[in-house]
Amino acid sequence: MPSTDQETLDRLRTLETKVDELTSVQEIERVQQQYLRDLADRNWDGVADAYAEDAVCDIRNHGRHEGRENISAMLSAELQPVVKTRDAYMLSSPSIVVDGDKAYGEFVWHRFQCEFRTSFGMLRVWGPWSEGIYKVHYERVNGAWKIKDLWTRVIRPDSDDEIAAATDGRIGAGYTPVGQPAY
Repeated sequence: MPSTDQETLDRLRTLETKVDELTSVQEIERVQQQYLRDLADRNWDGVADAYAEDAVCDIRNHGRHEGRENISAMLSAELQPVVKTRDAYMLSSPSIVVDGDKAYGEFVWHRFQCEFRTSFGMLRVWGPWSEGIYKVHYERVNGAWKIKDLWTRVIRPDSDDEIAAATDGRIGAGYTPVGQPAY
């Protein structure tokens, strides 16, 4: 037990900080989950709303975009016209560190693809997947957590770098045993 009023106040401040950090982690997880839900639902306005006004976004091969307005424009111009499938997304392995009104988090995301464009139209196939990583800086703006800087890449089964390097027309890059043809 604290022996002085000052020790009691110090303990209360420590507890307040811990409660704020725990609450902030939960709020940030909700922001990131809603971001992914909006992505899965193809709610591009909802995706853009997760960002702070002066945010930075670097999504895979879409390049780096600065400012919510430019991020929203990229979503509308590059993703909305082509992303039509009913893929499912899931977040796992959150690691979030809160420091006052700033935070950093890493998440693993899983995408479960179900539809593929073929010469015969869309083909529904259940099972293919990809795994990526989100590295995200957050900022509390007017009491609400927002994405300040987001970076994401596919890392498995074929990383974005492997896919970009596969210039021989293969759809998947991945592992090819030594001495085996790469097709």
